[in-house]
Amino acid sequence: MSASGVKSVLMLSQTFYPAIGGSEKQALEISKALAGRGVKVTVLTRRTGGLPAEETLEGVAVKRLAVFGPRAVDSALFLVKSFFWLLWNSGKYDAVHVHLASSPAVAAVLAGWLTGKKTIVKLGGGRGVDEITLSRKSALGRLKLAFFRAARPELLVMNGEVFDWLKTSKEFSGLKLRLFRNGVDTGRYTPLLYNEKINAKTALGLDNSAVFLFVGRLSPEKRVKEFLEAWAEVFSDEAAPPKARLLIVGGGPEEGPLKKAVEVLNLSGSVTLAGPKGDLLPYYRAADVFILPSISEGLSNSMLEAMACGVAVMASRVGGAKDAVVPGVSGCLFDPLNKAELKECLKRHLADHSLAVKMGEQARKTAVEKYSMARVADELMEIYSENGDQLDNM
Repeated sequence: MSASGVKSVLMLSQTFYPAIGGSEKQALEISKALAGRGVKVTVLTRRTGGLPAEETLEGVAVKRLAVFGPRAVDSALFLVKSFFWLLWNSGKYDAVHVHLASSPAVAAVLAGWLTGKKTIVKLGGGRGVDEITLSRKSALGRLKLAFFRAARPELLVMNGEVFDWLKTSKEFSGLKLRLFRNGVDTGRYTPLLYNEKINAKTALGLDNSAVFLFVGRLSPEKRVKEFLEAWAEVFSDEAAPPKARLLIVGGGPEEGPLKKAVEVLNLSGSVTLAGPKGDLLPYYRAADVFILPSISEGLSNSMLEAMACGVAVMASRVGGAKDAVVPGVSGCLFDPLNKAELKECLKRHLADHSLAVKMGEQARKTAVEKYSMARVADELMEIYSENGDQLDNM
């Protein structure tokens, strides 16, 4: 069957817009991109927070199944309801795309086996916090992995680190893997001209300083607190304080400790905790360098959005950043546990502001050529159309 043979796709996700996390954002953006190609896209998700049972969002039909009770009951209900919905409505879709390998993936894979529908499952998380590793820690999780090995759905792996581990592991030799990637709307996320960037900084109350930006959940594995400590040390090493600002956008359990760290390290003049924001575009456009100091990472949507906006990247040498960033060309990579490496990257940008401009241009080029949502959607259409047992992506 050719790509044009796929007329309808069912997206299955435990949570969906207006819940916004990395997986939810990709599910929405992929759905919109496919709908823009004339594909009928239906999202099946949980109904929470008084949201309507059915609605259409930017050409995408969203169906929400009612659930209730504690987390375990809620998850079990959604698994069962999803399974029967997929069976009863199998004539309405050509392929199923499951976002994350949580319990609903079991329902989709089983329904796909019974109905003969192509089913793909996107894995989330970086090495060590990936879904396979987490599933191994519980009896139900191990049972799920055994089922996957037997049913052999196609698993989309978002970074080379996890893919290489699974590919070479005898324990997971039964899994059917494909190295894939997230996509970014390179038409929405675009670079600015020099004067426009100055205006973008002014709009956020900044002068024309070098702006370093973190966007993401404020959790321990992101190591933002450790970055703050390195930032403070670099500032104390300089005879005169560098003309630079650090913006931290996001919320999470580390928000309180980070506020305290800013106070203790006397960084209130150079660091701003902006909290979570619905519209991130103004922040990307004001930024010169995007930072991602995580100990483990899948493939960060925020990093791709920043790259599409022509922002240089300064990231840990882990997960998707290793695949997306060319050191010395589109960004700087460092060992997340090596403060000296991190500080060296930081000092290079503080010493030469033109470096971020040059690297940002290359980051934009990479985003367009490799990670554009248009390209990702085209390749997904081909994947949905494939029949038979495809070889693992090497």
